[in-house]
This record gives sequence, structure tokens and C-alpha cells, in this order.
Amino acid sequence: MKIKDKFYLGVLYGLALPLLAYVFGDMIQEQLAKVMRPNFFYIVCIALNVLIFRFAIKKEYDQLARGILLSTFIYAMIFAFTIIK
Repeated sequence: MKIKDKFYLGVLYGLALPLLAYVFGDMIQEQLAKVMRPNFFYIVCIALNVLIFRFAIKKEYDQLARGILLSTFIYAMIFAFTIIK
């Protein structure tokens, strides 16, 4: 399957994949609450974006990488604002 090098797809991938990871992580958070910190799943979302960003850079999908980077900044700002509260 050929991946298209489109900015909007990068934003979509960058927002959807970490959001899915957060939702699944939130489901199991009750069992892991004693072991992990409360902000752990925010960090997992940001790290997941970094991984797919690295994939896009390695494959030279520049527009896709820019969209992923934008969504990574969005998640990082959300994480920062939740810590400040």
C-alpha cells in the first residue's frame, strides 16, 4: 500500500493514532494506577507521534511529517496546560 505525502493526512495520523492509544490506555489505567504516574499516557501519545514522525522523515514524506509535527505540538501544548492547572 502506497502512503500519500499529504499534509492533512499527517495531521490526521498524528491526531488519531495517539488518541486511540490514549483511549485504550485510559481503559487499563485503573489496573495500572499504582504502578504508573497519571501523566504517563500523555507522554505515550507524544512518543507515539515522534515514532510516526521519524518514519515519515526516513521515508522522505515531508508533507506528512509536517502534519505529524503539527499534531505533536498540539498534544505537547495540551500536556503542558494540564500540568500547569
